[in-house]
Amino acid sequence: MDPRLERSLERWNLSDPHRLAGDAGTREYYRVSHPQVGTALVVLHPLDTPEKTDDSYFEFRALQAYLDPLLRVPTIIQSDDSDRCLLVEDLGDTTLERRLMEHPEEELMWAERAAWLLATLAGPLTLGAPGHTFFMSRAFDQAKFEFEWDYCRQNFFQDFLQKDPPRWLDRMMEDVHASLETRAHFFVHRDFHVRNLMVHGDHLVAIDFQDARRGAATYDLASLLYDAYWDWSREAGKALMNPLQHELGWNHEALVEELNLSALQRNLKALGTFGHQLVHHRKAHFASAVPRTLRHLRGHFQRMNHQDGVLACEHMLRLAEDRLWKG
Repeated sequence: MDPRLERSLERWNLSDPHRLAGDAGTREYYRVSHPQVGTALVVLHPLDTPEKTDDSYFEFRALQAYLDPLLRVPTIIQSDDSDRCLLVEDLGDTTLERRLMEHPEEELMWAERAAWLLATLAGPLTLGAPGHTFFMSRAFDQAKFEFEWDYCRQNFFQDFLQKDPPRWLDRMMEDVHASLETRAHFFVHRDFHVRNLMVHGDHLVAIDFQDARRGAATYDLASLLYDAYWDWSREAGKALMNPLQHELGWNHEALVEELNLSALQRNLKALGTFGHQLVHHRKAHFASAVPRTLRHLRGHFQRMNHQDGVLACEHMLRLAEDRLWKG
């Protein structure tokens, strides 16, 4: 047993730990029995190493405190800074993805509730965020965009597809990154999708927000509307967009113009993550996300009337399905 977990069990009078499947990060999760609340989660964050300081634990705590008054996020029950260990409420196992799969007839209702969260992120949480905070000081800038594009080129194109991206896409992404950098004025969750929204009673609870930063107003909308794990209906898609458009005071054309840029960047970034998880960690539960994300990407190029992009996506889709079948 991990010594930190052992200490947390003794410190907080917990018992019966069961390790849960984690996310793409390095945090470890254990469901435990708690004498007062029934069950809770012990979350072990990475410790510092001689090579790298890891601030994810303290960033999670600071962001939880900032978000909690306006956005439903997991409640912290206990904490131990020296062990980088948190005891947080157990939200159960029902992600929004699972709820939608089990009750597709509820899609519009949950889309409307998720849309309220999107408007809250871009509205009150942006307006109330002091500029000197760590999460508003770090932004989607050229350096961040270049890092994510290089990550995609290596992990998705070269390692997963085993080919280089077309040169025209390199040039296009330079222009997309330059435009998005000038739009990075809003608080964004940074990983807002149906696996990071938990259904708890009648509420949606946002998790995995420790990488929040300053970005374009449509970044989180792009993450959810063009989700790698769920295909929204046309009606639900409109429900996701309308409250944000109203909050921003933009016309539909302005929203869609930026949304397409955010979606291109976000979907390519996600493909890099999926390629890395599939090739280097053999995490098969990311497999279905690749074809869906490529279909989203094809749709972006179709709306742009970019025929080379459409053809490239169709080719990548065939390659990806072949790799997944063989893998």
